[in-house]
Amino acid sequence: MNNPNNLFSFSRPPSDPPSDPSSNFSSKNRSLENKGKDDQFADPWLIVRDWYASELGQVLVTVEKQILNRQLEHFFGYNLIQLGALEHIDSLNNESRRLIFNSKISNQFIFESLLYHNQVNVSSHINTRFDELPVQSNSIDVVILPHTLEFESNPHQILREVERILVAEGKAVFLAFNPMSLWGLWHKYCYIKAKSRAKSRYSEQVPLPLPSCGHLITQRRLKDWLQLLGFDVELVKGYFYRPPLHNANLLKHLEFIEKAGELSRLIPAGAYIMTATKRVSTLTPIRQKWTLSKTLVGSKISQQPDAGFKKERPLKKSHK
Repeated sequence: MNNPNNLFSFSRPPSDPPSDPSSNFSSKNRSLENKGKDDQFADPWLIVRDWYASELGQVLVTVEKQILNRQLEHFFGYNLIQLGALEHIDSLNNESRRLIFNSKISNQFIFESLLYHNQVNVSSHINTRFDELPVQSNSIDVVILPHTLEFESNPHQILREVERILVAEGKAVFLAFNPMSLWGLWHKYCYIKAKSRAKSRYSEQVPLPLPSCGHLITQRRLKDWLQLLGFDVELVKGYFYRPPLHNANLLKHLEFIEKAGELSRLIPAGAYIMTATKRVSTLTPIRQKWTLSKTLVGSKISQQPDAGFKKERPLKKSHK
């Protein structure tokens, strides 16, 4: 499907109950009725963008662009969708700074799920819900999910939507943090420490190495989810072996750890990339083998095999 106008379907199926037409996020907004619009924790993707604007986030997104675009060079098709943007709108205006800038696919779309920011000023940029994508089934060749499953409340439904919109042999690329690494363990420690300080009413806040709104997913769990949906996992590769330090100069001096981590399997990577292909099993018609029957079933000949034929009389012995 190479016509972008035929990709999107903003009408709900007749079986689904109608939602509030004034908002694309009716069910999400219901759960956030008691939270103010100025609350930064009301919208997880705003927290993600603020984190990626930090020194550590900028170093990480540079590495992720390199890792991702090496894979995109081998993907072809007509339509590509990225679910979630890690950087602010100013970076998205410049195509060379996007995660998917090196893709050879002509039609590229970025989908956002910002709750209170329904207007975007970038072309091919759509604000919608990830668990109800307004996209035709079997119409997308590549779907990019940069930490999308970690910052959404319904990752299983998002994976079902990805499987629905992908064509046969379509590609799904996931970027995710590794909870079994120094990043994951340090984030868990800082998160518990921050909660204990909040209960004791400490004024000093503990900086978290990762966005506080995320729930990390292990490689094994993501593989199981994809295999249940009929995907074949083709690539799992770790990246960014440096510790989560909020100091760009120190991170630059620790670049040698990247090569050491790639050569050695003892150092767990802070994040990983996973590529999966949608497999569709087709039915191959098998021709029936025709065999010659010795008897004609249902005919008089089969019931009376001797009918219509002369019986050979036994030869009489001649007596001389």
